[in-house]
Amino acid sequence: MVTPYLTFNGKCRVVLDFYRTVFNCDEPKVMHYGNYIPEGSQTPPQGLSDWIMHGEMVICGTNVWFADETPPHAIGGNIKLSVTVPTGNEGEAAFKALCKDGEVTLPPTDTFYSVFHAAVTDRFGVNWNVVAEEAPQGETLAPGNDKY
Repeated sequence: MVTPYLTFNGKCRVVLDFYRTVFNCDEPKVMHYGNYIPEGSQTPPQGLSDWIMHGEMVICGTNVWFADETPPHAIGGNIKLSVTVPTGNEGEAAFKALCKDGEVTLPPTDTFYSVFHAAVTDRFGVNWNVVAEEAPQGETLAPGNDKY
């Protein structure tokens, strides 16, 4: 499955509210940076705890992901495609293939929702997130899960 992923610099909530009105969508699912700090990381920079780390909203039948990111993107640079695969091994294989002549923007990492999450801009300039549905040991959350 490929999911559109739109990123903003502190305006994600405003964007979600706008698209919700334009497309008559249900309330989006949202998690703020202040609700999750990766192990070993420091707290978000002051003022970013209310920024959206991950949001999801169905627009005209398509699940779209949203987030606030720094630094600000050039116009058009805020659009990514997220590909979700069943396992970490499949995620790694897809990521390695996309990396050929591309640029890694997020090295592979495990998260609270996946054993594999990485990002790359491929050789054609397309921004990709690669996420495995496989959850870390002892975790049950995965992208799209309603529990957050």
